[in-house]
Amino acid sequence: MIEHTSTHDGRAVANALITKGIEASSPFTPLQIGKLSYIAHGWMLGLYGRRLFRQPVLAWLYGPVVRDIYFGLKDYRASGVTETMDVANEEFDIYEDTLIQQVFEEYGHLSGITLSRLTHAPGTPWHRVWHSNGRNSEIPIDLIREHFAEKAREE
Repeated sequence: MIEHTSTHDGRAVANALITKGIEASSPFTPLQIGKLSYIAHGWMLGLYGRRLFRQPVLAWLYGPVVRDIYFGLKDYRASGVTETMDVANEEFDIYEDTLIQQVFEEYGHLSGITLSRLTHAPGTPWHRVWHSNGRNSEIPIDLIREHFAEKAREE
């Protein structure tokens, strides 16, 4: 059973990743942050059956997008994000914190384009929703959970 609620704002998850990029002297672009936030959310759903953040994920032209993260970072365009977004600082539990760190370590070295290719691949939640429901449709959390749970079983 999926925990459908989360008190976390997606921008707080993005901020945790922004901070990790800055601390590693390799600030992420908005595209990277958006994709990494989505991937972290997916792994939380797939591994623990609960959301990492409360906002819906939408199927936009360039992949799965959390609207608040996109609009919070869009002014950076393709540049590295050097400041966190103005959102309340949130504390993550040990599972959330560890998962965000693991996503940073496993995916943080990938370019925005490479991350987009991963999230656009045939069979991914974005691909399935984009091709069945069309542009700007919400990607169901059950679909995201199933996809990442399957990835976990494969590894």
